[in-house]
Amino acid sequence: MNVLQANNIDFKYAAKSLFTQASLTVEPGQIVGLLGPNGSGKTTFFDLVCGLKQPNSGQLINTFPKQLYLSQTVITPPALRMFDIFKMMTLLCSSTSMTKDNTLDKLACWSPQVVERYNEIWSKKSSLCSYGEKRWFFTVSLLSIDADLLILDEPTAGVDPEFRFYIWQCLRAATKGGTAILVSSHNVDEISQNCDGFYMISQQQFMHFENGDAFKRRFQAATLDRAFINAAAGSHQPLNGAFP
Repeated sequence: MNVLQANNIDFKYAAKSLFTQASLTVEPGQIVGLLGPNGSGKTTFFDLVCGLKQPNSGQLINTFPKQLYLSQTVITPPALRMFDIFKMMTLLCSSTSMTKDNTLDKLACWSPQVVERYNEIWSKKSSLCSYGEKRWFFTVSLLSIDADLLILDEPTAGVDPEFRFYIWQCLRAATKGGTAILVSSHNVDEISQNCDGFYMISQQQFMHFENGDAFKRRFQAATLDRAFINAAAGSHQPLNGAFP
């Protein structure tokens, strides 16, 4: 079985350590979330998975034959239309020829409500699309390309609630075909509600949680946001001495 596995990895920039004896596992058919405050190392870990950086020690195993990575920043040439961007993206990312119909067939099965809006945006100039529209267009287009592992760095950032819902609908549908998905977000609620478990970067390690309730119990918090704050501070106790 294919797997992405970090075994006790260490990584640091100069004198700043990001990971110390950090371990994480992603298997086929799973959506695994990755939480952490700004600067905690989420994007750096994705760079490690993609081979753009190397851990200082420990072992990083990635046996998935084909992976795709959506970075945190999406920049498109303003003069191009979105179908031009689709063609460039699929030419670079897909080993087989991709067409609009290929994508729409999958979207119709995964989230039929997306199809109409996808068609609307298809011919729009990039300059006339909002950042959120470009973000979800990229995300669902990448999903339509056959991949074993998808790495998505904040795919719902700047996306309105309706299309955030449709993106997660598509992600869950993709895993039914065996695709593994590793996704980061600052939205604790969407990660806890949609992922098959998640990791929180705390004290330079990946702390695993099955669900949001386990996360709140671990950090003695009444809400997911307060649990995140306690975890980011490296504290298992409420920061103000009371159950928040």
